[in-house]
Amino acid sequence: MSIFVVVQQNKSGPKGSLADMIGSIEMPHYALSDGVWLVANDGTARDTCEKLGIAEGGTGTAVVAEVGSYFGRANPAIWSWIKANWGGQ
Repeated sequence: MSIFVVVQQNKSGPKGSLADMIGSIEMPHYALSDGVWLVANDGTARDTCEKLGIAEGGTGTAVVAEVGSYFGRANPAIWSWIKANWGGQ
């Protein structure tokens, strides 16, 4: 599985809010802050956008970027989540 960072611009669209979609879909996710999530999904950033309703604007607008590597200082729960959800690591 790949990990993607989802950064919302507009919180919702005609089909509802991005936060509600992320909470209801069966993809592992971790809220980093208001409007920013880590999401684990098989496939590409485009696939992830389509599953979340971002591609057609139904759940608002956002930037979705695949994580290639990571480093930083943060809550240990974040590192545990990444380790558990990053396939092949």
